[in-house]
Amino acid sequence: MNIVKKVKRENELWSIMRHGYSRGMAISWRKAVMRDNRNNAKRYGRSTLDDIHRRGYLSQSIKTYDLLNDRSDKYVTDFEYMFLSPYNNNFSKWIGDIITTNRILKRQSEHCRKVYFSIFQRRGGQIILSKGEDYDRPCTVQDVIDLLISKGRVELRPAFWESKSARYELSYEKEMIFINGQTGRDDQARLRRLINGLQSNYVVAECVDTQFAFSPKLSGRHYIMFWLSNDAGEEPQILDYELNVKAAGRSWANCSVEEDGSFALGDEKFFVPGWQAVCTELLQTARELDLLDYFTVSIALDDKGGFTFLHFSAKPYRKKSRISQKHNDYLRSKAADAKERMGEITMKMRWEDLKRRRHYSYLQKIGRKGIRPYMQQLWLDQMESDRQNTKTTTFAQKKWCWERGFLSFRIEQYGLTEENYKNFLSDYDYHWLNRINNIYQLWVNDKTTFRLVLDPFADYIPKYYFAITKRRGAPHISRMWDCDEDVQPNLKGILTMLERKGKLAMKPSSGTHGDGFYCLAYEDGKYTVNGEETTADQLWQIIAQRKSFYVITEYINMHPMLKAIYPKSVNTVRVMVINSHGYDPKIMQTYMRIGSSSTGFTDNVGYGGICVMVDSETGELHDPETIAEHRFHPCPVHPDTGTPIAGFLPNWQEIREKVLDICRYLGELEYLGFDIAITEEGFQVIEINIHQDLHKVATHSQEIKDFFAEKIRIKKSIYKLK
Repeated sequence: MNIVKKVKRENELWSIMRHGYSRGMAISWRKAVMRDNRNNAKRYGRSTLDDIHRRGYLSQSIKTYDLLNDRSDKYVTDFEYMFLSPYNNNFSKWIGDIITTNRILKRQSEHCRKVYFSIFQRRGGQIILSKGEDYDRPCTVQDVIDLLISKGRVELRPAFWESKSARYELSYEKEMIFINGQTGRDDQARLRRLINGLQSNYVVAECVDTQFAFSPKLSGRHYIMFWLSNDAGEEPQILDYELNVKAAGRSWANCSVEEDGSFALGDEKFFVPGWQAVCTELLQTARELDLLDYFTVSIALDDKGGFTFLHFSAKPYRKKSRISQKHNDYLRSKAADAKERMGEITMKMRWEDLKRRRHYSYLQKIGRKGIRPYMQQLWLDQMESDRQNTKTTTFAQKKWCWERGFLSFRIEQYGLTEENYKNFLSDYDYHWLNRINNIYQLWVNDKTTFRLVLDPFADYIPKYYFAITKRRGAPHISRMWDCDEDVQPNLKGILTMLERKGKLAMKPSSGTHGDGFYCLAYEDGKYTVNGEETTADQLWQIIAQRKSFYVITEYINMHPMLKAIYPKSVNTVRVMVINSHGYDPKIMQTYMRIGSSSTGFTDNVGYGGICVMVDSETGELHDPETIAEHRFHPCPVHPDTGTPIAGFLPNWQEIREKVLDICRYLGELEYLGFDIAITEEGFQVIEINIHQDLHKVATHSQEIKDFFAEKIRIKKSIYKLK
């Protein structure tokens, strides 16, 4: 791009950005306008389009809102609609793919289509996992064929709702396999080639019949789309409806549905059977997805009075037919609110944005190809900390380590030399490998999703009472599955649960290392936070001031044996698991973290806690150590309590079995770090880490070394690195 075009582009972007909109928003709108001009200038004329664009619309809205004759500003514009994206927070992942959605909407399973197999890529090959009760065995294409023969009809479709990849209807009739209605010679071989050739995430799922009779006069294929909101009031709302129907001898038609379930097709009026019952269920769906602000769901009706979910989207489509007044008012209010919260964009803010973008480019330039900028920055920060704080090495030694991807205190920790350093996984290589798991790591990378996805293992997970998020700049409290039904999702409800339970834990939904942890307690009519007396108003201020998402859960009471070692923190066991094939997980390494007076209510080893190795087979504790100035020091007796750190972990065999069972259930994930709290009644899985603190211990087994060596080899081949 020459300098003249660059200046012209920047001027066009600035004309949008000076009103307070982001650069990304400006670029998106500019591209949309340019695309509209290319495709529709002949149809409407350039002057007409220029006028429409100045008003904030694209040509797609001209007919819908009669924009050539109606010059009012009563409708939400295409620009405003685009400005609101993303409409949801991080929890939009709940409706990103069919497997996750089915697990999140477990309570509405009767409306979810069955998923039989998950198909994805790992280590350059394909893995097929059963999504039924037999998820603990290897599967092949033959299993898919056997299922097709038994069911007669299934769908091979992309796992992700928004995927543009092809969908295939598979059917079996008269001992022949049909793919999208076509068959031929060697039909099994054709299907094998099709499945083996898939490159993205697919599932084999139940086929949904979209044929439906609305009346004796109208029948055909159909789907109904609902626009739902959780932030338009205290209760979820259905903002709009649209029926898409293809009757015999007609093309697809988009029909707005009225609140009473009526719709017009041509000059005739029809009704959706069982409309109120459908709407009631869709509102319940919204309640189950309470942390989403605004989304769409499409359904197909059946002749038994029920329906099946066909599609979800956390990026709702612009309605093709005229938007309802309620829907329009909601979006305009949301746009105005967002614009107000954005405030005026100053030159200082523009400069800071430019510096951030330049720094991002700098990180990409200096980092190894394939490293995430966040991890590259973390490496730079660790190098600087190493330079300033590691007193046991010279600068020359530091430089030698950094050039080989290590922090300098590893010299003593690992015994690094020029001859052996390649035998160790370097700090930089581990940063570079992030992320090891595939997209399904979303199941465990925040505690809220983790609880919902792992509901079949609820007996082994702490009870979750509340989720705290931000909605339109203010704290929003959602009641979770384990909360008492008579408790409301507000401060009063939190205080009620606290008074009933006596002690609760409040922690970041995506936190690490115990950062941001609060112990909430109630005793003798008094509230405390981390041991300090507080009031209900002060507790609310703590909640309201949190910038990230938080959860409030039950407080774990440790097993007496572990409490005797150190009682103030929940001393957790880290279990590292590698699940290479999805059905045969192996526990590779186990150690325990124990808190101290230096760590307070957490067990963070880096802040002064104690690391104790655990025999993965027997659960025996051995080699307890502390870390001071990056050096490991034996610690056979707890420094605060004087209790010997030895013995066997209670319930260890049950823990082993259940950890492996959970890994098989999460077969799409390959590398997991369980944090487990052992209680008098059993144990609780606090969280599952997807990029755990691997370097807490100095030595690793050959299997672990081989695993990471293979990961490095594969990633280097992808990026064509030596």
